[in-house]
Amino acid sequence: MKKVPALLKVERVVPNALVKIYAATPPRLKSRSENAIHLTLSLLVALSVLVSCETSNYVPPVTLAMTATGSRVKGSVNSATLERGRTLFAHRCIECHTLPAMWKYSREDWPKIVNDMSHRASLKPAERDAIVAYILAVRANEH
Repeated sequence: MKKVPALLKVERVVPNALVKIYAATPPRLKSRSENAIHLTLSLLVALSVLVSCETSNYVPPVTLAMTATGSRVKGSVNSATLERGRTLFAHRCIECHTLPAMWKYSREDWPKIVNDMSHRASLKPAERDAIVAYILAVRANEH
């Protein structure tokens, strides 16, 4: 008979953090089917926690439509600027808090919000502009 480990360890790397989830397995279950059921349920719980973390910090990828919209809205915005804005938004903003949903605030509010937070994130003016351009391009392409 195989020995079942006391703890099942599941690790997943997320931006700036390592999430560890431990699912305890009872030391003595009566049958293999009970072991399999318990393990399956533990993995489903762990998976649902990981999926919920991913959806709360979703940062949409840059698309051609966003590049076209960004150029119309903000002047000469190219895909490289939007990619830079996306990267900065995902990595710099999450250092202090979870990423806000981009639809939570109006398009008019975002430049002020990013400007107000830029000193905390040590953003240069070009970086701040890239983040604003990215957010406005995402907002303009919402369906």
